[in-house]
Amino acid sequence: MKKLFVVLWVFLGVFAQAKFLVGVGGYDVCYHNGVYKGYDGKCEINANITDYLQKEMPNVNAVSIWITRDFNFKSWFPPERVNQDIVERGYTPIFIIYWYRDDISPDFVQQHEDDYFDFLQKCKTYLSKIKGTKYVILNPEYNENGVAQWPGFNDIMKKSYYILKNDNTMLGYGLGDFGNYDRVFDYDNFKEFDPSFKAVKYYDFIAFQEMRATTKNTKAEILTTPYRSLEFAKYLHEKYHKPTFLAYLAVSSYMSRKMQAEVYKRYAELMPIFKKEADLIGFNIFHLWDRPQQVGFFDQAEKYFGILDKNGNKKPSYFWFLDIRP
Repeated sequence: MKKLFVVLWVFLGVFAQAKFLVGVGGYDVCYHNGVYKGYDGKCEINANITDYLQKEMPNVNAVSIWITRDFNFKSWFPPERVNQDIVERGYTPIFIIYWYRDDISPDFVQQHEDDYFDFLQKCKTYLSKIKGTKYVILNPEYNENGVAQWPGFNDIMKKSYYILKNDNTMLGYGLGDFGNYDRVFDYDNFKEFDPSFKAVKYYDFIAFQEMRATTKNTKAEILTTPYRSLEFAKYLHEKYHKPTFLAYLAVSSYMSRKMQAEVYKRYAELMPIFKKEADLIGFNIFHLWDRPQQVGFFDQAEKYFGILDKNGNKKPSYFWFLDIRP
């Protein structure tokens, strides 16, 4: 009986880790007069994202949290809050460690190596206080500013793995899908990062991102995003023999909610192929709500990456996202 219990316990543990994750960005939430909305810099933070998810989004089973260089480990998302509001409610936390940001370059990485590894030690201590299995994605979009072709980044990522890895942490090597968005299969750009990607053999999965908006992309480039990311995921899985994870999808509704909805529709339709041919184990969206205070590369479009608007109203893309299930 004892042996049977052990076998069953191991089986259930593997099964729990193997589940497909459907995640959303976990920013602070405001609730007023029966309406949930993302924190906009003005409203009172008095709710948790899983309050909304439990009521409205049965397909979601994960919440993503960004850990940036200026992350406040004590007050932003303290472990007790993550455990109480996310883990104990049945959601898997996804942590995206984005220390280098757009400052990344071979020179920057080498000049700040000690600072980076000191930060990872703080992350290790923080993550050790989070209950259960957690997914950690390291350095998404690292493959820019000359780092893609720099073999020295492998040493950074190998050491990062050994600092953070434990039995309850699934680690992902992060990538940006950069290149010629006119192409669906962009082999020349897909293979560009290979010199800096050898250390992926240590990792549990490969994470990648997709970001599009009318301020930077044509209509055709936006609408073909699901097909391009499918080819990218298949390429990654076939070449490196690892599961894949869409770490964050950000398609802005700026200028066209219809186009955003069409992209989500196509992802929902293609999801069985993603799972079968690219061993996709997770699909996470950048923002659940629009964020009026958001700034970045995509200019005005940054404010409209959500599938709910700033007032909590559901966009057409919201309903297609509900079709993406674990």
